[in-house]
Amino acid sequence: MTISAVPVEVMNIYNRALDYSIRGDLNTALNEYKRALDIYPNFIEAYNNIGEIYSRTGKNDMAISVYQKALRIDRNPRLLLNLGVEYYNHMDYKTALNYFKESLVKKPEFLEGNFYTGMASFNLKDQRMAENYFKNVVQLDNKHLKSNYLLSYIYYDWKQYDKTILHLNNIKDIADDKVFLNKYFGFCYYHLGQYNDALNHLNMAVKASPNYLKFKDYLEKLTFENKLKEIGDIDARILEMEKMMMNRKPELREMTRLSLLYTYKGEFKKAEDILILYKKKMP
Repeated sequence: MTISAVPVEVMNIYNRALDYSIRGDLNTALNEYKRALDIYPNFIEAYNNIGEIYSRTGKNDMAISVYQKALRIDRNPRLLLNLGVEYYNHMDYKTALNYFKESLVKKPEFLEGNFYTGMASFNLKDQRMAENYFKNVVQLDNKHLKSNYLLSYIYYDWKQYDKTILHLNNIKDIADDKVFLNKYFGFCYYHLGQYNDALNHLNMAVKASPNYLKFKDYLEKLTFENKLKEIGDIDARILEMEKMMMNRKPELREMTRLSLLYTYKGEFKKAEDILILYKKKMP
């Protein structure tokens, strides 16, 4: 927010309030912000900071009331965003979306406004709209972690594996969850028919954490339902592939797929053994 034409006395009070807030003395900070408003009632920044304190301390209704009062003075993008976030945090995504969109009418290149508009759309199951706003965020910040993650999920769900890889590449150097990234890379390369790349990424992921059950739970929440539709009965497919491999030398594509099936089941040791065995036999 831009502070302009505010009396010096009020700015001094405001700066003291900021200092109290930074030090964790929120009650004193609140009193100082309110004192600033007593002198200068149109001080939007003070309203905004009061709302943020109420939000941080779990006083959602009071935060909403303060933001709405401030918006009667100025439809400021940051105020609109913060008010939307209050509704978003209470899962009222439709109301939140209205405020987020209005913030973008005021400021189209507002990164946070685009991100939260994407998030509200995503939670409302409108992936097309979410895609557009997350793309806006990535144009403003190429390495925005959450937007790239969610674009990866959306494109994977749509079977657009090249685009999934593009957004995984944007964050591969900054994301903490390397096991998750390598598994996702492996799945994408498998579907693209790039079996050596799939094998390498799955091998890195499984070797890094053979018992990575946290990933299994997360993957199931995101994609397991869709993968079941594609694969069918996983146990039956594994049995079918193992019988086939007893009768002839398997191809790289088949070994990768078998490892992938065991990975879906959470049997990471078996998945790892298959990959290591095939690696040893590769020229």
